[in-house]
Amino acid sequence: MCGICGLLAPSSNSNSDLLRCMNACLVHRGPDDEGYFVGDGVGLAARRLSIIDLDGGHQPISNEDGSVWLAYNGEVYNHAELRAELEPRGHIFRTRTDTETIVHAYEEWGEGCAVRLRGMFAFALWDARRARLLLARDRFGIKPLYYAKSDGVFAFASELRPILTALPQLPRRAEPTALWNLLGLGFVPTPRTLIPGIYKLPAGHYLVVDADPPLPLGGGLGVRDGRPTRYWQLDYPRAGDHKAITQSEAAEVFVERLRDAVNVWRLSDVPVGSLLSGGVDSASLAALLQETIGAKISTFSIGFTAATHDESALARETARYLGSHHHELTFTAADFDQLPVVIRHLEEPQCSATSIPLYLLYRACREAGFKVILTGEGADELLGGYHWFDGDAKVRALLNLPRPIRAALARLPIRASTAARRVLAGGTNDPIERYSLWQMVATQDERQSLISNLRANGSGRHTPAHWRSDFASSLAARRPLDQFLFLESRTRMVDFINFEVDRMSMANSVEARTPFLDHHLWEFCAGLPPECKVRAGLMPVPAGGNKMLLRLGMAGRLPPSVLHQPKRGLATPHADWWRAERLPAWAEEALAPDAIAETGYFNPAEVAHLRDLHRSRRADTSRLLMGVLTTQLWHDEFVD
Repeated sequence: MCGICGLLAPSSNSNSDLLRCMNACLVHRGPDDEGYFVGDGVGLAARRLSIIDLDGGHQPISNEDGSVWLAYNGEVYNHAELRAELEPRGHIFRTRTDTETIVHAYEEWGEGCAVRLRGMFAFALWDARRARLLLARDRFGIKPLYYAKSDGVFAFASELRPILTALPQLPRRAEPTALWNLLGLGFVPTPRTLIPGIYKLPAGHYLVVDADPPLPLGGGLGVRDGRPTRYWQLDYPRAGDHKAITQSEAAEVFVERLRDAVNVWRLSDVPVGSLLSGGVDSASLAALLQETIGAKISTFSIGFTAATHDESALARETARYLGSHHHELTFTAADFDQLPVVIRHLEEPQCSATSIPLYLLYRACREAGFKVILTGEGADELLGGYHWFDGDAKVRALLNLPRPIRAALARLPIRASTAARRVLAGGTNDPIERYSLWQMVATQDERQSLISNLRANGSGRHTPAHWRSDFASSLAARRPLDQFLFLESRTRMVDFINFEVDRMSMANSVEARTPFLDHHLWEFCAGLPPECKVRAGLMPVPAGGNKMLLRLGMAGRLPPSVLHQPKRGLATPHADWWRAERLPAWAEEALAPDAIAETGYFNPAEVAHLRDLHRSRRADTSRLLMGVLTTQLWHDEFVD
């Protein structure tokens, strides 16, 4: 696991000091080693967290004649199989690393070589013969990769700071459309970032950047614009084309494939531990990890003093059942003081506070001596575990009612989420519109009142403009659950879930591994009938019977109370925190009317109104307020 960065620039030979400054921004991602390659017009750099081949994995790494160089972040778990395929074709290996395998895979299979890789990765490869830079990112965006071009210089990195170091001329201000979407969806959709001119390489894509013309010795560089190219696409079958399989058969195959993923994704030359939340996802990984290792493992969990958010008793029950060496910490209201540090590492605002317990949890893992941790992200996106999957099915059943009746139902004092009421009132069968309404933090009117000084391109929409052109063909004629699973895998999972886990783990120099995001597992599940995954009614699972393949397949491997536990999800009691008459001094300072007016993003009077609404319990505005506070903190960190 590493952090990577680099440049294409006319004077890269004389910019080695700049490259070192860029790389220094990533020391937390790789404290064990650093390395550089500087050629004519190009520079690559890497920070290394040593996991595999501890002595031989120095980066950047080259092929035999030095014509191809690679800087790489991640783990490729099928590198031994690829090596066995490449060596008979004449490729010579000098190390045991998965890193070197990518170099030879590129030589053998070219720009699309990423499709041969199993795991999580982001890499930059320089082909000196072609004067060409290749960037690639894994299928689900587990590992990040950003890039920007300005004044003839192309820069890339695992995080934003190295690019800002290389391109100080980039605007240091929140990009309006990105901020609009952040406060609408809770995340900034790919390919934008909050900083104008810096982009995310989309998951499952590669990008080729040519030096044009080819670089002569001492020559200049003109960077020809390239467009990201998709090398892998998850395809859900059209309605009626799913596999013919029973739920019990599917559950058996699913758990065997998950067990294989755990066995493959635990590949490491250092000890591997597991997070344990109290839910069935992380418990399943811990059980299968211990089963494949054949020895007691170490598990880590975080509890909450707020009983409504605490699952620590269930985590302890699983740990006792497995006999693991269990480590537990407790989140208190005082831990909200970690938010400025968290935003510094996220490099992006949030409309939640879930990054704080993740930051504390991974810090505890590192303090206990663990560099590698398995975590359960991806299970809900794979198997429809979130409340909006079941909720959308219930609301869809009412969408054919006349509009006045739907509007009346949406106003009734029945137990239903605000999002469900919005979807019901909206009355649309369009999956992109419905999915956006389920994710919505604030309505268009609420955002316009709050950020009235900004005019975002396309701000009249509550869905990002490019989603329809990017996703429509993959959604056509698909079953509703499959449509939502596809959207989840391409949007929120990449830009919020995986982003958050990567940043909080790497802030503590810990490699978080997500076996539920093994693409073999996803390709199998995509072909299954939706009825295999949710609401089958074969066992008494609350909350609609979600993630049935996992619950059925893990029977006998976990305590029944954990196996049947409804989805709760990681959340912090930030709604209670916002109801305090006065927040900690650092928060009040960031939210002072003068400070809000100075940054210029928000209307100070509207922020005060949102706080009053929340304190008086007339509305829960805590997610929107968290977006405001973290944007203010982000501005202080990246602009001032």
